[in-house]
Amino acid sequence: MELEWRPLTTADIPAVAALYNAAETVDDTGELLSEADFAQSFGKTDLPGGSLAVRAGGTLAAYGLVALRDNPVGTHRVRLDGMVHPEFRRAGIGLQLLPRLVSLARELHVARHPDMPLAVCTMIESRSEGHVALAEKLGFTADRHFHELEVALGEALAQAPIPSGYEIVPFSAARDDEVRNVTNMAFAQHWGSVDRSPQEWAASFTDNPRFVPESSFLALADGAVVGFVLARHYPVVEEMTGVRELWIGDVGTLEEHRGRGVASALLSWTLAQGRAKGYHRAGLSVDTANATGALGVYERAGFELARTWIDYGKPVGL
Repeated sequence: MELEWRPLTTADIPAVAALYNAAETVDDTGELLSEADFAQSFGKTDLPGGSLAVRAGGTLAAYGLVALRDNPVGTHRVRLDGMVHPEFRRAGIGLQLLPRLVSLARELHVARHPDMPLAVCTMIESRSEGHVALAEKLGFTADRHFHELEVALGEALAQAPIPSGYEIVPFSAARDDEVRNVTNMAFAQHWGSVDRSPQEWAASFTDNPRFVPESSFLALADGAVVGFVLARHYPVVEEMTGVRELWIGDVGTLEEHRGRGVASALLSWTLAQGRAKGYHRAGLSVDTANATGALGVYERAGFELARTWIDYGKPVGL
């Protein structure tokens, strides 16, 4: 099979989204993405230097994207995303695509962070046996496991009280930079986390059409933000499944306020308000090795395991 390799362009967005969702019907990872979601990803990517389109007989057979971090610390951990269309699998395309993405990541890294170590990583749903086998064959190892949890927003939601000395208020754009700084402090010790710059924060939240500020809440103590739940809504999930899902993107509490029930109260409040706004389900992802006890907080709120993702990584010599 003769393959054509070239960088992606924004004109490829419809074909990439169609390929991805064709693969999702086979892989059933639960990760649903629309053309608008890919447009957002493309906007964060150096398309000429950090992407690949693989065409076979005029058809998009596979694609790949390299996602750099704004403010890497210690090791620059670059994410590689990609997919081979189900009709073109088991033809060796993945064995060519992933090493090429590693090479692109190395070139971009050397141009931007030449004095910093490089590692590449890719997220794989644990039941995707072919993807797991490919990563391991190419020297990637499982660095971390993340549980994806879900809870139905019915009448039986657990109700956690707001602890004395705290109040819960809706997210406000006026507190945007304060919330950014608090999230950076709250996640400072989390594996793989780096400080979000104002630009990265805006792309993830303030200017992100998926962010739902009206369903995001803050915990205050003495008028200052000490905790947060920041939520997103992906219309494509509802379009494809009929389920209106509130995705809990970030939950955190400043270290000195942990162990007092702040996160439980925030989460309980967010789920109750989500139900009132017509959401059917809430979902989130949690590092199974999280040292803050987050998994227990989520389980007590009624969340149950839906699937597991594995962060596969590989150090790359320069």
